[in-house]
Amino acid sequence: MFNPHIAIDLGTCNTIIYVNHKGIIFNEPTVIAVNEVNNHTYAVGYEAAKLIGRTPQGIKIIHPLKNGVIADLDATIQFISTIFNLTKYKRHLKRSKIIITAPSELTPVEENALKQLGKKLGASKLVIENKAKMAAIGSDLDVNSPKGAMIVDIGGGTTDVVVLSVGKVVVSKSIPNAGLLIDEAIIRYMRATHNIKIGEKNAEYIKMKIGSVGSDYENRLLQVSGVSIETSLPHSVIITTQAISEVISPIVKDIVDCVRDILFITPPELAGDIVENGISLTGGVSLLSGLRETLEKELNVPVRLTSDPLLSAIEGCHLSFKNI
Repeated sequence: MFNPHIAIDLGTCNTIIYVNHKGIIFNEPTVIAVNEVNNHTYAVGYEAAKLIGRTPQGIKIIHPLKNGVIADLDATIQFISTIFNLTKYKRHLKRSKIIITAPSELTPVEENALKQLGKKLGASKLVIENKAKMAAIGSDLDVNSPKGAMIVDIGGGTTDVVVLSVGKVVVSKSIPNAGLLIDEAIIRYMRATHNIKIGEKNAEYIKMKIGSVGSDYENRLLQVSGVSIETSLPHSVIITTQAISEVISPIVKDIVDCVRDILFITPPELAGDIVENGISLTGGVSLLSGLRETLEKELNVPVRLTSDPLLSAIEGCHLSFKNI
């Protein structure tokens, strides 16, 4: 009997689902909109994300994950189940073998939530894999070598720093300093400095459009619209790359410090390998302008982007199907 293999890269901001022999069937925001009266699904993914800040009466927006782990199990089950219904792949769930990604540091409660998700989806087997490790495999890093390899995965909810050797995680650390924290910092900056209230989607747009790290950037201007705190009327202001860089810098500093901490506790032989071969950088926030160069300068270690920072983890899961 054919048991399909499914990979779920379940992220705070974005979820990617891969079905063996079918490819990627879903790559959209981890958002679900539900009817508050009967709890029926109204929309998922991009369609649900479009409603953020514009929610119709009686519709509730839910972000089922927080800091890379399940915050609302029922909403997560509903989110994944709806995806398989909408994409016509529901039959693939029955007795499937599922790989699901997770941050390095899972509590027993968080791990149990993932197991419950697999059970509710009907999986015959569930394998929980370190997301950064899967990204390393998907980026063609030789993780089975005895030489040390470090990968830094900066996503929406967490930054995961992992050192691998002979296929195993040697040391790791996960911190909540990532994309959403940057968005929140931008929202606070707009309120405190410009007396203007903006939403999370606008903050993400600012980050992507003019966000930059380090000192070697083009100081661009961006007009941002929001609601004036003083008048409660629509209002626009002009902001600069320099200002947003200053907002982002403390968060990036914490990421640099996290990597330093891991390098400090890494066995000397493996640390020597990392200094020689460099650090791999992956995840959506790794594409932030100047981030790679800043990490390289601060750590004095070569840093390179993986070939596809957004899809490397799901590709690693795909390559790992043969092991489950």
